[in-house]
Order: sequence, then structure tokens, then C-alpha cells
Amino acid sequence: MKKIITGLLLSAALPAQAAQNVPGFSSELLSMGLSLMLVVLLVIGLGLLVKKLNPNIGNSKDFKVIRSLPLGTKERLMVVEIDNKQHLLGVTPNSINYLYLLEKPLEQADIPVFAKELSKFMGKQNNKNN
Repeated sequence: MKKIITGLLLSAALPAQAAQNVPGFSSELLSMGLSLMLVVLLVIGLGLLVKKLNPNIGNSKDFKVIRSLPLGTKERLMVVEIDNKQHLLGVTPNSINYLYLLEKPLEQADIPVFAKELSKFMGKQNNKNN
């Protein structure tokens, strides 16, 4: 009787072990889904990082953004330099309001190294396209 019970237990355990050792379609699908999610999160994270660093890609020799201070998700204060004079602007999605002419000029904020390199790279790309 013991041999029969032991045989039944072994025969029941072997298919379960065999099923665990062989990767199935669901594990491949799960692996692919997690990989895709990781790539999407990486792209979103890098996009937010570039937005946060604000590399000032739009600067030219006549118009420079000296400082930018976010006030909300879409509102910000900006100090811009035009003709060697610095102006304070209020920027919203719907309008840009002139606020003040600065008497004492501010120094341009230090840009992180990654943002400088990205700005140079984007400048080279823009020159190739023109």
C-alpha cells in the first residue's frame, strides 16, 4: 500500500516539476511586457530630465534666457536679455506679460554639463538640417 501511495505522489509531483522547468508562453509574454514597460519608463524619465534641466536650446546671440523660475505646471517667470538689457517676463500658456526692466543685470545661471552638451548637439543637428 505504501508503494502505491508513494508512486501516486511521485507521478503527481513529476508533471508539476516538468511544467515549472519549461518556460511557457505566459512567462515569455510577461518578460516581454516588463521589458517594454521598462523602456517606456526610461524614455519618459529621460524626457522629464531634459525638460527639468532646461538646456536653453532657443538662445541666440541677440536673445538669451538668463533665468527661468517655474511658478506652476505651465506658468513661469523668465529673465531675458535683449540689446544688453534684462527684462522680466511672466509666461503662461495663453500669454506673455512684460513685468519689469531690471536695473541691475543678473548673471546667467550655470547650466549643467549634460544640458550644455545636449545644446551643442542640438545646435549641430539644426545646422545640418538648414
